[in-house]
Amino acid sequence: MKKEREKDEHPRLIEFLLNQSSYPHKPRYLRHVQTHASHVFIVPPYVYKIKKPVNFGFLDFSTLEKRKHFCEKEVELNSRICEAYLGVEEISIKDGDFVFGKGDETVEYAVKMRKLPERYFLKNLLIRGKVTKEDLVNVVEKLVEFYNKQPVTEFISDFGRPERVKINIDENFSLSERFIGKTISKAAYDAIKLYNNKFFEKKSPLFNKRIEKGFIRDCHGDLHLEHINLSPEDICIYDCIEFNERFRYIDIASDIAFLGMDLDFNGHCDLANFIVHEISKRMKDETIFEMIDFYKCYRAYVRGKVESIRSTEPEIPAEERNASEEKAKRYFRLALRYALFGSKPALIVTFGLIGTGKSTLAHALSRELSCKVISSDEVRKEIMGVEPTERKYEEFDKGIYSPNVTDITYRELLTRGRRVIESGRIVIIDASFSKRGFREMILHEAEALGVPYCFIETKAGEETLRKRLINREIEGKSVSDARWEIFERFREGFEEPDELPRERHIVVSTDKPPEETLAQTLIEIINKQI
Repeated sequence: MKKEREKDEHPRLIEFLLNQSSYPHKPRYLRHVQTHASHVFIVPPYVYKIKKPVNFGFLDFSTLEKRKHFCEKEVELNSRICEAYLGVEEISIKDGDFVFGKGDETVEYAVKMRKLPERYFLKNLLIRGKVTKEDLVNVVEKLVEFYNKQPVTEFISDFGRPERVKINIDENFSLSERFIGKTISKAAYDAIKLYNNKFFEKKSPLFNKRIEKGFIRDCHGDLHLEHINLSPEDICIYDCIEFNERFRYIDIASDIAFLGMDLDFNGHCDLANFIVHEISKRMKDETIFEMIDFYKCYRAYVRGKVESIRSTEPEIPAEERNASEEKAKRYFRLALRYALFGSKPALIVTFGLIGTGKSTLAHALSRELSCKVISSDEVRKEIMGVEPTERKYEEFDKGIYSPNVTDITYRELLTRGRRVIESGRIVIIDASFSKRGFREMILHEAEALGVPYCFIETKAGEETLRKRLINREIEGKSVSDARWEIFERFREGFEEPDELPRERHIVVSTDKPPEETLAQTLIEIINKQI
């Protein structure tokens, strides 16, 4: 009966908290923000936060007693690293109306804190270009001081064992499975899951080594850009995880990975690397680099899951739900990138005989990884001043397909690909690469840049190829001018890729549906990487 009453009163309570006159200090304005688990009411100079009566399994605020407990825990834990927390306030019913403080019956509890200045949140400072490396060093020093105050205990260290870390990972997959086809593709879901399973299988000694070194501590657990405030008075790192100890009793690498991932997500890969190196130096932690991409993948996936959940909550405005859905997709794509290549920029080459579906695969990978495709068909026509869809049915090795134009095209592919990589992003170069010399040119460049790379060779049966090339010619929509009548001569001139390192060369069949080819490709990349 009490649960029913709580549920019935919740909308009335929100209405009360949305009324500026409800607050004793009479704020000049009120702003309401929702997360998947909380309602936040910004009423300067304070902020009140109540917990939603929800139970997600990993988080349970379903009763008033639990919400009181976790409000008190939130204030206690966050006060370790932020002085803005003021305490927990009761919300009661008195003479039939809601009031702050004691009344006839307590119906809710709210965390009360000082409002932090918006302009000094790390994310806002980054948007305005106001963050220096000195600022980040100050953040690192604050974190190192915090970590060093947390005792290393046998109980907390036990949470760093691989089988216990895997509980969190597996829970994420279980809770996000319902979003397959909405915010994450089946191919990406399976690939990220495989990556995690293989990491536990092959790298489990690393987890135990981290325990021995004392790097499992009572951490923040939710360390992203919007939880760090760099005001001139003080650095405040707030809103740590209070609702589940196993999300807070973690490896320091996992805590820092959240911040690094969020910097990557917002386009600051250089600053992410800087933070990790500074933490490594100050914590005397040399093995953090072996774990950071694994934990970044975990953190990006968690954010994808959280934003996916938020995108389905009916009480959240439609515009915000749609924004959360798009954010979730971006986070899941970032998680996939970490699973495939880690934090570094990477080079993917799709190549093979004409009609084997290399361009279709290149664009499928591009969608999954939010990265650029540089196509030889498009570059060639651009160089020669030809419209992309204009047909140029030249004789084999003649006109715009002459060896000289092809050489210029491939050198331009290399130049453009290098630019993308140097900007810190993944790039896909899509071309037939039928000659060994062109492949070696790309191979040497990738090794010189020191980035992960793979060559994906597409193959298909002759009947499939014939149908594709004939249909392409009939439809006339493709940028490619490849056609069946030149196929045999093209195949005769194709030099087998024996020079490619086996661990960098992936062969996929495209006879099956495109989504199956994509899934196979992602799995093959992960199998080669770990």
